[in-house]
Amino acid sequence: MKKMKKMMALALAMVMVLAMSVSVFAATSHSITIKNDNDAISINGKTYSAYKLFDSTQNSDKTAYAYYLSKSNQFYTTAAAKTIVEKYFTLTDIPGDSTKVSAVAKTGFDPRTFADEIESVLKNLAADYTSPAATNEQAVISLPDDEAGQGYYIVTGTAKASDQNTTAGKEEITSAVIVTNEDPNPVAKPKAGIPTLDKKITKVQEGTTEQTGAVLDAQGQAAVAKVGSTVSYEIDSIVPDMTGYTKYTFTIGDTITAGLDYVKTSFKIKYGDGTATEVTPTFKDSDKKFELTIPKATLDLYNAGTAITLTYDCTVNDSALSYDYENNTANLTYSRNPYDDTEKDTTPDKKTYVIDLNIDVDKVAENASGKKLDGAEFQLYRLNGTTEEYYKWDTTNKKVTWVTSGGDTFTTDATGKLTNQIQGLDKGEYYLKETKAPVGYNPLSAPVKVTITAAANGTGTTDSTQVTYTATADGANVKVDNGTVDLTSAQTAAQPVAVATIVNNSGTILPSTGGIGTTIFYVVGSILVVGAGVLLVTRRRMNAN
Repeated sequence: MKKMKKMMALALAMVMVLAMSVSVFAATSHSITIKNDNDAISINGKTYSAYKLFDSTQNSDKTAYAYYLSKSNQFYTTAAAKTIVEKYFTLTDIPGDSTKVSAVAKTGFDPRTFADEIESVLKNLAADYTSPAATNEQAVISLPDDEAGQGYYIVTGTAKASDQNTTAGKEEITSAVIVTNEDPNPVAKPKAGIPTLDKKITKVQEGTTEQTGAVLDAQGQAAVAKVGSTVSYEIDSIVPDMTGYTKYTFTIGDTITAGLDYVKTSFKIKYGDGTATEVTPTFKDSDKKFELTIPKATLDLYNAGTAITLTYDCTVNDSALSYDYENNTANLTYSRNPYDDTEKDTTPDKKTYVIDLNIDVDKVAENASGKKLDGAEFQLYRLNGTTEEYYKWDTTNKKVTWVTSGGDTFTTDATGKLTNQIQGLDKGEYYLKETKAPVGYNPLSAPVKVTITAAANGTGTTDSTQVTYTATADGANVKVDNGTVDLTSAQTAAQPVAVATIVNNSGTILPSTGGIGTTIFYVVGSILVVGAGVLLVTRRRMNAN
């Protein structure tokens, strides 16, 4: 009995030792992560799908893998898919197993080329696994654990340009991914070829002189320019990643409003840091739109991501006088699917704005009634150093000019306003000279200086949405009608107008010292003195006789 107890105790101890020596094997979890680190694109909100092409088995020491294709797999049962698979892999029957074939990659196998070609049939197949919508530029496809999750997968999905919404600007992305126990959670990074586009105003010129401060905000989104000025633009894009494409559409489009005209000889393009060369786009819609298509053969000369810079000029024409601002809209149409050259997308519109302004007066009497005065005449001038340059509308060339004499005259009507506003100006310092006062009123003793400023509300990091005008005037009250231009709203017929309230006084103005009045007194006095002397001499002679 004692021996039996000892043997049982020994057996129990051995069982416990053996139990302690058994290794605990945890299941291996598998997944495929799609992670985007390209600032030009975004995958947020997008889902990704995995199609399992091959299963895999390991040898006993887990140092090698063999791939096989199940004959029930849709890549085998679908004729179009099987044809492509057989183009890149050698499929061989497995002795003793009629349910599957082994798969060995052929010499020179390129997974990128294979993935691009197999994508063409995926739309007719059902995805095996799908991720939730991507967040924080990452999507995760969960797969079965252990051997069931291992295999060779085709992953597909879409991306969008980073500044576009979740429904536009998409591009197909396809990758080939291998999942094993040694690499159970591979990460695939999308290499989308989505190009970007941006646009800005770089300068405003009057003739050959650049107008300092004409471009209002750091992004070059808005500028003020008088009619006749030249506005310079820059459109920026990049050479797209065209991997897998045999054809590629890359077309820059631009549309201007009525108050702008393209300078057709000004178009130049450069790639990277190269030299800018002249280019001629196709003009459409009564020359208010252009399209510039860059052939794939040209894009192929440069690496993906190489900067593309297009520059050109517009002039501000007389149609700008009837709008509160002019806008210029650009976008890019590009291919988004290497497997279907009819599928294209367009980047969001990029707009820039050119704004001109008017000057008007409100002519009133000095008394409390504020009677409106008609018949006052004004000329507007600016100072070029000490030289007065007067506003004159060039009716032949339809632009504002400045002359040293013979400037335009503006007259007030019964409402006290100018019959025609002084139009098509930019910000700056101007002088209103009254050349004729209303009947019964004294002319102004000095011109009225009107200073107009404009500023965009951008901070340098975000686009502006408004341009605000302010104005001051020496010796006059001033306001700006439509002083805040909302760049997000539709154009209207309201021009930003600086209105100066100018008062005239009635009554007689006494001549001042040194004026014509005292001169008359001096002359008359001199005549009287001389006359008195002549009379005195004459009388003495008469008395002597």
